[in-house]
Formats: sequence, C-alpha cells, structure tokens
Amino acid sequence: MSDIVTLECSCGSVKGKLNVTPSSFLHVCCLCCDCQGFIAHLDKKENVLDEHGGTELVQTYPALVEITAGLDNIRCVQLKKKGLYRWHTTCCNMPVANTMGSSIIPFVGIFVKFMQFPNEQKKIEVLGPVTLKAFGKYSVGEMPKDAHITFPISYVFQIFSFMLKGMLGKKHKPSPFFNGKMPATKAKVLS
Repeated sequence: MSDIVTLECSCGSVKGKLNVTPSSFLHVCCLCCDCQGFIAHLDKKENVLDEHGGTELVQTYPALVEITAGLDNIRCVQLKKKGLYRWHTTCCNMPVANTMGSSIIPFVGIFVKFMQFPNEQKKIEVLGPVTLKAFGKYSVGEMPKDAHITFPISYVFQIFSFMLKGMLGKKHKPSPFFNGKMPATKAKVLS
C-alpha cells in the first residue's frame, strides 16, 4: 500500500505530491555541515534544522515526485562545483530536495519540512521512524546518542541496493528537477 503525501512550501506557491511506497524510500536525518550550510544560506535554520542541526529527509526516486504548481519558483544551488544539487523555492526560500548532479541517478532527498502532515502521529504512520542519523560529528551541541559519527559502512549496501533497484526500474524519470539530461534550472555555485 502506498500513501500520497502533499508537498507544499511555507507560502503555498509551490505544491506537489510524493508517492510514498514501501521499500522505495529511506527516512533519514543528516547532520552534515553541507546540509547545515544549505539551510543557513536559505536563512531557515530555526524552521528546518532540529536542535542538533539535523535535516530530516526522505530519500526516494524522482519518478515518485511531482510538482503540480510553482515549478518556475524552484531553483538550485551547489555548495561547491560537482556537489549535490540543492533545490529550493524562490518565493519563501523553502528547501525542497537534494539530487545528484546527473539525471540518470535514481535518487532524490525530499525535505520532510516540504511535506504536509496533519500531525506528528500521521507523519510517523506514513514514513516510520528515522532509520539513520548520519554525520553526527557535525552536530550542534552534543551528538545524539543514536547518531553515527560519519556515514556507516553498514548502510552502504542498503543505499547500493536502493539505487540498483531504481536503475533497473528506470525510476530516475520523469523528474521535476531535470529536463532530459539537463537540470531544470542552472545551478548557482555558492563557493
């Protein structure tokens, strides 16, 4: 069984939907300095990051994401050349997603703050608990006890399997973030 989750930025100009299907997503929290830097660039620290500087994401396939309104309000930045594409809205600076720099890689990390749930209980019902907290060494304050210092080797196999399944299923397209092989908008490199 799958759930359709509404996507919407804080001002309501950008809307969409995400098909949350069992075994085609990972619910994670990233504490890395790059995610924190991206959120700082958007000036959204208080609204997006948790008390440890973590960003909650749903890693899924681009084919399961649809932007239904406001696509022209979405832009992307890279913290460094060849870095992840980090997508955000121009209307209210809401973080939307992270993607790899290539349209053929079946991966998108949707920010949970871009998802609409009536309450925390419904969010947990649909997404389940966070299954990985990575890069705890960049935590603000004390590192959470359930966080890994960096990215755990044990999780690499899970990511590899996830990507392979997406490649075999051609789940990299359609993607709201790419027009064919090109990003939907030119990335602005911040550094």
